Amino acid sequence: MKKGHIPIRTCIGCRKRRPASEMIRLAACGDRLVVSPRRENKPGRGCYACPTEKCLDAALEKRRIARALRRSAIAAPSTEELLRGLQQKGLLDANVDR
Repeated sequence: MKKGHIPIRTCIGCRKRRPASEMIRLAACGDRLVVSPRRENKPGRGCYACPTEKCLDAALEKRRIARALRRSAIAAPSTEELLRGLQQKGLLDANVDR
């Protein structure tokens, strides 16, 4: 088994620290919000969130995404649109309490 460094990131919704492989990376691409799969990171400034509705909702409501990405105006989707997109891509945990 390969041993090595496991990157730990902080969720912008609940502020808990988890391995980056268990989280969803949100990145700023121009003036849009881009969601990256766990293994495919897009370039640019990004932040991480737990793959739960509770954390994503907190991040969107409290404008934590815009602050973390250091963008004053970022076109973030509504919570419902973001959750629907994550479920279609298979990135949202279906078994996690919402």
